Amino acid sequence: MPVARDFAEAFFSALGTRDPAQIEPFVADDADWLIIGPIELFPFCGQHFGKEAVLAAYERMRDTNTNQSATREYMITDGESASALTRLTDANRSTGRILTIRLAQFARFRDGKVVEFCSMTDTLGAAEQVVGHALIGDEAPALVP
Repeated sequence: MPVARDFAEAFFSALGTRDPAQIEPFVADDADWLIIGPIELFPFCGQHFGKEAVLAAYERMRDTNTNQSATREYMITDGESASALTRLTDANRSTGRILTIRLAQFARFRDGKVVEFCSMTDTLGAAEQVVGHALIGDEAPALVP
């Protein structure tokens, strides 16, 4: 059964909060969830099987970063799948630095729940921000004509 666009939007909005209580209603008991990134720097990354493991990953995410905002730049639904390009702004709890992170998210739905999910994050950009490097354009010198 095709996923309704408003339902997919509600799911991606819940993900943007990083709040396990808001995400939980969307996650299938047997979910296969992948958040791609370096686990050493971002302990919520990796493969997570089942609802409990998925929600635990979002608890670790909340322990790492404070959610500031999530802006959806694109969203596409097609049959039982939906994808989104999202820009997150977080504050890293250990450094206090503000991070701006882009990620592509892909979900497959069954019976009103997400059964497969993959998030591909610009982890290089995120890692550089965690260690204190400015985003391109933040402190770039002016070009001389």
